[in-house]
This record gives sequence, structure tokens and C-alpha cells, in this order.
Amino acid sequence: MRIFLLSTLILLFGVTIKAQDRHFSQFYSAPIYLNPALTGNYDGGFRIGLNYRDQWRGTLDNPFVTYSGFVDLKMKARLSAAQKDYAAVGAIFFADQVSAVDFNTNNMSFTGALHKSLDINNKQYLSIGFQFGISSRNVNYEKLNFADQFNGVDGFTENTNELLPANNFSFGDLSTGLHYSIRIKKHASLYAGLALHHILQPAISFYEKPTEEIYLQRKFTLYGGSELPISTSTSLNPRIFVMKQGEHLEMTGGANFRTLVNDYSGVAVHFGGWLRTNRSITGPVNPDAVILLAGFEYNRILFGVSYDINLGSLSKSRGRQAFEFSLGYLGETEEDGIVCPKF
Repeated sequence: MRIFLLSTLILLFGVTIKAQDRHFSQFYSAPIYLNPALTGNYDGGFRIGLNYRDQWRGTLDNPFVTYSGFVDLKMKARLSAAQKDYAAVGAIFFADQVSAVDFNTNNMSFTGALHKSLDINNKQYLSIGFQFGISSRNVNYEKLNFADQFNGVDGFTENTNELLPANNFSFGDLSTGLHYSIRIKKHASLYAGLALHHILQPAISFYEKPTEEIYLQRKFTLYGGSELPISTSTSLNPRIFVMKQGEHLEMTGGANFRTLVNDYSGVAVHFGGWLRTNRSITGPVNPDAVILLAGFEYNRILFGVSYDINLGSLSKSRGRQAFEFSLGYLGETEEDGIVCPKF
């Protein structure tokens, strides 16, 4: 019965509703995915990152899994002799797996961004980025059960008369974004950005001629944050994240602390938490999850782990939480570079 219900869910997503994106609770640890304008937006020459999300382990025999990896490179741009401008290129891969029914989404995207200094002291930057990607989706029909396969006694053992389309398809995608940052002093900064994903609203259906139009709705993302020094070794990093896609609105707000343990070796610890809420346009705002974060920083290597405590309709289900892990590395660190949000 569990496989049957999951099968129905997958078909609904493919045929009768407009799809939404997956997301990471550690949204700042997947910067290129968050906003193409964040490509090359860091204090260094290159960056490598990995993300992994494991959701509903315990509730499902096979949890939902999402993982991604990215790399980006930053180069000096000769736009002004007196200012430090930068250009950047990058690539990101992500995969989303519903293992119980073998439904997979894979994406490979390439990004480019330009970071323009707005003052002679290079304390303010305006960034613009673009991203183009190819996505593919596939499903294993052998793991799906349909109502006409039920033998009336103890299982889904009969043949199905469903007319099934090809089990895979691909589509192109285009996104863009803006990002602004200002460094108030060495360890104090503000930043904000907005992004528009799925500009062309690509068609997403396993059927060549679906009974109704099915497309990936545009996603609007708005975020902001700051780094506020509390002492010589500790800073507070509040931030807010808002995402709207179709009829759905997600809002996340919170903060984390960063404490420098050893300046010489670059050892620091991070800890904090956020509250995520969501709603449909016609419904009330509902709390979705409390997100707890811990992180460790060593010599330009950054590791983070977060834990989602579900507060919504699944809050009474065992194993409804989600784990996330992130790993990043910054190379060729500079002094007083572009403001780069972490976690």
C-alpha cells in the first residue's frame, strides 16, 4: 500500500500539478543554486562545495535524498583602473532521488557572474549572474503499482492496462539574479539579493501531449543578511530567506553565531537556528520546521550539519526530520574581498 500511495503521488506530480523545486535548509552553503549572482562571490580565487540532504528517514523505508556539488572560479575584470572588479564562472550538479519508486531528477548547470565595485575603496559591490542548465527526469515503472494490478487478496500481482509514456525526458532551464553587498568595517557587513529561476517555465511532463499544460513555475527568491561583530572573536549572522513559486510561499528567518577559536590556524565554530514557515496564497502561514545548525571551520575548510525538526502535519510521525551536511573549501584567500555569506 505504501508503494501504491507513492506511485500515485509521483503520477500526480507528473500529470496534474505544477512542480516545485527541492530546497536546502543550509541555503547559503549552496550559493550558486540560491542565486547565480553568487558565482564567484567570496573572498578567494576558487571555491568547491558539496551538499547532502536526507529527508524522512524512519518514516519511509527509503528516504528522499538530494545532493549537489559545485565549483566556481573568480578572475579580475579590467572594467576600471581604480576599482577591483571581478568576473566568475561556475558549474553545479544536483540530483534528487525518491528511492522507493526510483524517481530521479538530475541537473547540470553552468553559471557566469560579474561583480562591479561601486566605490573607490571597494567596499560596495553589485553583482549580476546568469545560469543555464539541462535537467532530466526518469522513473522506473517496475517499482510502480497501479489499482488494476491488485489481485483482490494480498498484493499487486496482475498486469496493468495503463498506457505509460517513455520513462525519461529532458528540458533546458534559464535563471538570473542580482546581489548587493557592503562592507561597513573589516568584520561588519550587509548583503541582499534576489533571483528569478525558470524564466522560460519549461514543460515538464512524461507525456508528449499531456491532457493539460504542465510546466515548472517561475521561482522568485529574496534574501538578506549581515555580519555583526559582538566581540573580537564572536560575530552574529542574522539572515532571512523568502521563496515564492506559484501558489506557495516559504519564509525562513534566524541567525547563527561564529566564534573564532584560533586566528593563526583559522579555527572557528558556528551554531544557530532558524524557523521555516510556508503557506499557499489562499491559506494561512504555518510553521514548517525548526532548523538547528552546527559548523566547524579550519584553514579555509568549512563543514556544516543541520537538523530539521518538523512542526507541520507530519509532526506526529516518527522519523519526520531531515539531516543536511555541507562541505566547502575556499582557495587563494585574499584580504578585504567581496562579502561572502556562509551557511
